[in-house]
Amino acid sequence: MKNKQWKSAGWLASLMFIGGLSSCSNGGQSQKNSALDTQPIAGSVEVINGDSIWVCNLSALKDTVVLPLSYFADELQIVKLDNRDEALVPVRNVIVSDNYILVWGKDQTPFKLFDKSGKFLANVGSFGQGPGEYQLIYDAQIDETGGRIYLLPWNAKSLLAYDLKGQAVQSIPLPGLVPKGVFKANTKDSLLSVFLLPFDYLPYVAWTQKFNGEIQDTIRSRHLAIKPDFSNEVYSNKNGADFDVSLFVFWERRPDSLYHYANGRLNPRFTMDFAKKEIPIHDYKELPRHFLGSTSVEKQLDENNFTTEVPADFIMDKESLKGAFYKVENDYLGNLPIPWFPYNCSNGYYTANMEPATLKETLEKYLESAKDIPATDRERMQKLADSIHENDNNYILYAKLK
Repeated sequence: MKNKQWKSAGWLASLMFIGGLSSCSNGGQSQKNSALDTQPIAGSVEVINGDSIWVCNLSALKDTVVLPLSYFADELQIVKLDNRDEALVPVRNVIVSDNYILVWGKDQTPFKLFDKSGKFLANVGSFGQGPGEYQLIYDAQIDETGGRIYLLPWNAKSLLAYDLKGQAVQSIPLPGLVPKGVFKANTKDSLLSVFLLPFDYLPYVAWTQKFNGEIQDTIRSRHLAIKPDFSNEVYSNKNGADFDVSLFVFWERRPDSLYHYANGRLNPRFTMDFAKKEIPIHDYKELPRHFLGSTSVEKQLDENNFTTEVPADFIMDKESLKGAFYKVENDYLGNLPIPWFPYNCSNGYYTANMEPATLKETLEKYLESAKDIPATDRERMQKLADSIHENDNNYILYAKLK
């Protein structure tokens, strides 16, 4: 199998994010007028089979605008995680909910649950192959109302459920093998919706079931079917009540959509008009007020290995339909650039997971090189940098999306 590398992977973005101090209420403020307001209308809203679908015209995206973090999210927080040995975490994935922080990686470390002050609460299950144990996890969810944490492994045969003390409480059977699936679980109604890589030998791309395994509805793969290849990905940002889903297909590039899966239907929500040009490598994301995406050019490294150039990120406002390529600066702290902003926005939060040495070094380099940092921001950043020790546990940065 040929191998690919997609340079906008979400965990890589978390390595490069720099944020502000906890409770930065004196930092940047969301501006009524943004740089996006000066851009042209980049698409339209069309009604197809009763569904409103936003269509962005790639050729209409002209300029690259710089947008403040406060345009997307409120009050940036930085939390130093508990320093106990059993609380140590890798630099990988983060989910933030109303009261919890859940951190995990791809090594043999179990999921770690913290409160939002950074206090370690519990391991969620454990690494292994026995009951309630897992190895690689592709998607996860905290359902605070239902008192559950759900984990879906790669090539899953069941969804794993734990209580908020990290104890295994249930294994929810799936009707078949799920390669790289995303899901949305409703504990109150014992309902589970799943969307997966629609390999051409599998009958369905999505279904909804009861926790006891009883199927409620199914969506056949049809035009979404792809050849079996784990270079492809499935995305769901879950930044609202809707279960948003989309495919990232590296080899079989084609016109596609971001969907909302509900009531037995995949409702198209966003797509791109490539104007009959060669379709680039691309992906889509959804925020509360915007659609985001990236396009990139394939680059062959050798006979069997490919990568991509650094992606060009684009944005389209749902209301005004204005769009552009864009970059983001952290106006909560000195307008510090934030690379690859979109890829850590999920479950209603912008999040990042940083090792202490990386955070300290980046802050110090920026303080040394940037000359126009406001005095209050410079003091804040210097105080944070001075407080970081290399033996600390990781720092979690988050801001609630608006």
